[in-house]
Formats: sequence, C-alpha cells, structure tokens
Amino acid sequence: MADEVNHMLRTFDDIYETMPWDAVDAVVFDVGQVLLSYNPQEILDEHVPDRPDLHPILLEKIFRSPYWLMRDHGLMTRDEAIEAMIGRDEPLRPYITRVMHNWVDLKKVLPEGLKTLQSCKAHGKKVYVLSNYADDAFAVVEHKYDFFNLFDAKFVSGRLKLMKPSEQIFQYVISATGHKPSHVLFLDDTPGNVEGALFCGWQSLCVSHPGKLTEFFGLE
Repeated sequence: MADEVNHMLRTFDDIYETMPWDAVDAVVFDVGQVLLSYNPQEILDEHVPDRPDLHPILLEKIFRSPYWLMRDHGLMTRDEAIEAMIGRDEPLRPYITRVMHNWVDLKKVLPEGLKTLQSCKAHGKKVYVLSNYADDAFAVVEHKYDFFNLFDAKFVSGRLKLMKPSEQIFQYVISATGHKPSHVLFLDDTPGNVEGALFCGWQSLCVSHPGKLTEFFGLE
C-alpha cells in the first residue's frame, strides 16, 4: 500500500522520461511562468525605475502581501487592494498605485509554454487553464493573447473564489470537465500547487526551470 501511495505521489517526469501521450486525456496549464512571464522585480524595474531604493519594500507591500492573494481569491477589487497595501505608508501611494494599475501589461509569452500548448492540441488532448489570477487582470491577458482561444475551458481563482492548492479547486475542475483525475496532467511552476494536484489524484509536473517542458515534451 505504501509503495502504491508513493507511486501516486510522484511527479510525471519522475515516472516517465518523455511525455506518454496515451496516458493522459487532458493537460491543464498554469499561466504565470508557464505560459506568461511573471517577475515582480522586472515589473518594479519597469514601473518604478526612479526609486530603486523602494523596490524591497514594494515587493513586500505588493507582491508578497496577503492583499495580493485576496485579489487572486476574488475577495478584493483592485482599488480595495491598493488602499490596503498602502495602509499607513501614504508616501508609497503613487508607486503602489502605478504598479497595481500597470503590472499586467508587462506579461510576455513564454515560447516554451506556447509550444507545449500547441503540441497538446496537435495530439488531440483537451487543454485547460487553471490559474490563481484576479478576474479583471486575467481578462486583460485573455483578451491580449490569442492563444487563450485554444483552451477548452479556463478555471481562474478570481472567478471561482477558489484557489490552488486547495482540494476544492481541483475537484471543481474534474466535476466541470468529467475527466478521470489520473488521466489529467497538470503543469505548474509552484511546488505546493503540484503537490495539491498529486494529492487529488492528478498527474503533475513542476515547471521548475526553463527547458523542462522542451525536454519532456520533445519540443523543437
């Protein structure tokens, strides 16, 4: 029994050397650092170039704050999050406001993730988005990048009021799509999300570094 559990909780690339297309019916993609770049320091370099001395505190006040997660969870509007992030630090208002209004514009497509998506479609697999993302921010990138039209469905935390790695969001996707969990492959860059998927019976692969998808999926 222990050996069976250990096998179930192994990531896909620890079981297979290359993508076994017949073993899955669907591939589920995270967005940040899988399909689109997400680098808070680069965002600050672009939008607050005049005050690099403030970058450490802005990283904490914005991207590492509970209010950022509340945005992803669909519990705060952008303006509510801005006010909460500012708190008692009124001098930071122009910088926090600038970043929160513009950060999503810096998203760039990651060619490796896009090629993986196209390969999954070419092999006849169902493809889905499962991402922790504020609803209004996701709407911006969804409209900006045509490749989102390739997906059969998109499951976004800010819309569902559910977040990875909670068991509820993985169960929601299975209920909505009708797939057998063990026939679904989940691609995410965050180990905790990969763990959550594995515990829900999914196959999963942690996109921990550039080149990993290229190697596993045999991309050119």
